[in-house]
Amino acid sequence: MFDHEEVGFVICAACGARIKANRERCLRCEAPLVAWQKPELLPPWLQRLGGGTLIFGILALVVLVFAGAMFVESRSRTADDSTRAVRSAVPRAAQSRAPSGAPAPLSAIEPVASLDTPRRGGVDLLRGDFSVLRARYEEQLEKKPADPELLNNLGLTLERLGRIDEAITRFESALHADPRNFTYHFNVAHASSQRSDWDRSIAEYREAAVLLPSDYATRYNLAMALHLKGDEAGAILELQKGIEMAPSVAALHLLLAVVLEKLGRPGEAAREYQTYLATAPAAPDADRVRSHLQLLPASPRS
Repeated sequence: MFDHEEVGFVICAACGARIKANRERCLRCEAPLVAWQKPELLPPWLQRLGGGTLIFGILALVVLVFAGAMFVESRSRTADDSTRAVRSAVPRAAQSRAPSGAPAPLSAIEPVASLDTPRRGGVDLLRGDFSVLRARYEEQLEKKPADPELLNNLGLTLERLGRIDEAITRFESALHADPRNFTYHFNVAHASSQRSDWDRSIAEYREAAVLLPSDYATRYNLAMALHLKGDEAGAILELQKGIEMAPSVAALHLLLAVVLEKLGRPGEAAREYQTYLATAPAAPDADRVRSHLQLLPASPRS
């Protein structure tokens, strides 16, 4: 495009025609010939300060300031996120830290707290409306207040309802009526373990074991109570007796493995873990046990 700076020609401001600069009027529109000029985009004061160069400098400065602010904010956010990650990781690391060369902790391996025996009583422990059963047994006890079987069954119902102290009271009443009954001793021990009364639980399981020495569930539960009290040696003796009675019961081998490992006998523990996996290869915790087993020193490989 040509403008007024070209030699001999101007652009008519009215119609835009290109006309020789020596004419007074536009040949196209006959308007007084006033040359077209580029509009000024900047105010005069800004032109005097440097015009476009100054604008470019200001824009560049704004961009730099904005970029700097974003960088600082990003670093600050990253630091905050890192701090939060460290703070949340510290307690977990502290809980799971093991001595150098030691296997990972057994937090993921939890043997069942107790085994039920089919001799606990006449209540179906897996099904039923226990509130209805409780009302029924209480009604029957109004007619036979000293009936040990009714007292025991009411105790089982109360235990299932989470009313442990009331359950123990009913079991004790049944024992008062029939002190040599294996079932009532077992049930007192079982309920006592639920409130972590290990001394009472151990004593009652021992009584039950004397009355019915062939019951492996009693041996397992007694071993668990001893283990939780801290008597690992006593727990091993009871578990060995239980395994002699029922070598295919996987829970006995798992608890024995845990106890042996706690005592610092990893080789023996590994063998019991292997037996557990061979006995119950599809157990819900089998994969966790396999992973833990690989960390034990001198553990056999399957």
